[in-house]
Amino acid sequence: MMLRLFRSGRYLVPVLLALLGLPRLLDAQDRTMNWPAFDVQAHLDSTGALQVREQQTIRFTGDWNGGERIFTVGFGQGFTFKRLLRIDSLTGAEVALREGVVDEIDEYSWGESNTLRWRSRLPGDPPFDSTLITYVLEYEYRDILVPTDSGYTLDHEFGFRDRYDYISNFTLAVTFDSSWARPASFAGAWREDTLAPGIGFVVSVPIVWKGAGFPSNVWRGASVDQRRVIAGVLVLGMMLLTTALVVVQYRAGKFTPLLPRDHIDEAWLQMHVFSMPAELAGAAWDDHIGAAEVSATLARMVGEKKLSSRVTTDKVWLFKRHVLHLELTASRPSLAKHERQLVDALFGSNATTTDTDAVRKRYASSGFNPVSYIEGPLSGQLHALPDIGGKAAPHRGRRVTVALMLVAFVLLGFGIRERGVDVVIAIAAVMISLPIYGIARAFTVSWRNRVIRPVRHMAWFLAPMCGAATALWWLLDTGRHAVGALSLAGLVVWLLALLQSVLNAARSTQSPERIRFRKRLAAAREYFRVELKQAVPRLREEWYPHLLAFGLGRHVDRWFNAFGGTNAAATTTASSRDRDRSFSTSGGGVSTSASGGSSWGGFGSGGGFAGAGATVAFGSALGAMSSGVSAPSSSSSGGSSSGGSSGGGSSSSGGSSGGGGGGGW
Repeated sequence: MMLRLFRSGRYLVPVLLALLGLPRLLDAQDRTMNWPAFDVQAHLDSTGALQVREQQTIRFTGDWNGGERIFTVGFGQGFTFKRLLRIDSLTGAEVALREGVVDEIDEYSWGESNTLRWRSRLPGDPPFDSTLITYVLEYEYRDILVPTDSGYTLDHEFGFRDRYDYISNFTLAVTFDSSWARPASFAGAWREDTLAPGIGFVVSVPIVWKGAGFPSNVWRGASVDQRRVIAGVLVLGMMLLTTALVVVQYRAGKFTPLLPRDHIDEAWLQMHVFSMPAELAGAAWDDHIGAAEVSATLARMVGEKKLSSRVTTDKVWLFKRHVLHLELTASRPSLAKHERQLVDALFGSNATTTDTDAVRKRYASSGFNPVSYIEGPLSGQLHALPDIGGKAAPHRGRRVTVALMLVAFVLLGFGIRERGVDVVIAIAAVMISLPIYGIARAFTVSWRNRVIRPVRHMAWFLAPMCGAATALWWLLDTGRHAVGALSLAGLVVWLLALLQSVLNAARSTQSPERIRFRKRLAAAREYFRVELKQAVPRLREEWYPHLLAFGLGRHVDRWFNAFGGTNAAATTTASSRDRDRSFSTSGGGVSTSASGGSSWGGFGSGGGFAGAGATVAFGSALGAMSSGVSAPSSSSSGGSSSGGSSGGGSSSSGGSSGGGGGGGW
């Protein structure tokens, strides 16, 4: 039966694998190591350094070369290996091992990855057979005490967890110099019959320094008083820098409230808003020329009868698509420069008619941005306005930033020189702060020229910097990682330098005259925006291009959806009673037609932009034409893309210092 199974090959592979692994298994069984005795004597001296004498009795079985001990040295801690001894089994004398390349018995190597390795047997010698050898390791730990509000804590793992086998008869004695006070309940001596692999022995005891000054081998980092002073500098510095920006911008008029709506009437609007073309007013209020200005230009030209328009609506399933048809009714030489450039781009060289589909077809392969055709001439007109004024007076904010950065680097340099491990904290803090700075700096772009609700929107660039300051405050408040005072001061000054750079970017470069000018336009826009929430707004039909220029096209559409049909009669009646409570009935000159379009009820009945459905369709089609045509993508054109208790005990998690691994090699 068995012969048949082997012939079938069913068990052939498992048996071969077992036979191949048998020598290794036998070798592993013949090669063992354990510790019949392990004695540790530790003494915390007057400097705060822990002097350790570790005596290991190792039982070797098999062809081991010798022993190995790996020491764990934590961040910021110091370690010195002093000497390695072997206890002669016959005389009990201590034999000092020599540092070398471990080619000979009683040689050891030390240094690489805090690993100590020594030779106990030559390669040609017979394997060990339950051979007992006792070694003594002497070494020193520094900067391992953990500072607390009342003193320090010794939280140290004696022995090592990472080993092959059991430790039997583990003993530990911990003594302290008279400069240290420890709890009365602290015995200082322990014994464990067995420590399994993966289990170490941790002692955690609170102690108090009774000597003068501070122990030299204990790094406390910045003291509580120093951290409080540095934290105060952080808070005061942030307040002063931010206040300086607010004061400068307040003097420039940035925080001046907008003119109340009840102070705005038609005469005021005529003087400050309607005295300039709609697209120019739109470009001036937000200091930006975009699609809104293109829409306003076309709507104004329709109102002035330089263009005539109609809208057709195609319905595909549940979706509507509005197409704007334009006809040029004025001679091209009579047009203003930006009007002429826009007409030439939309109509072509000699044509007098165009529509949305024709424009898209013409620029399908190259793309089309109508803003580019009006931007240059409009910018020239904008700077020629008498109310614009010049630029703001130059400021020295950049010099302050550079000075703060230099101070920060000097402080960090001295801090790292005082304690080299602070470089890790410094690099981490700088690397984390830079992306936060980038985010805050990006938000200043929109705030710099903002004239509406500037105080509220300051949070967008101040919040990220305050978040970084909160993290630094936590480091100052808790005293974590025992960072030195100079390094902490350097980090604070570094953060203040970044904040100053952000505030420099947020500072407006416009003169007080220009800010006042734009605030008047912003007040008009707020007036229009609030009026469009009313059933009977105090607006006139011919103001429609200015509403588009101020980016209120969607607000107009919402007004029509809310009041254009149901309030038509009421609005028309109100219009006849009180002209300054509604759009006037004067015609605007825009002729719109759409399939199924009805009158624009409530906003006048004189034609022009009238007809609720038609006007909404006109605005939608106008916006589609003003947004231009996207250039084809590269892919479409063939391209690619610790606790306060004292004592000790076995532990598998280790203390804040000590521990490591060991065994043989």
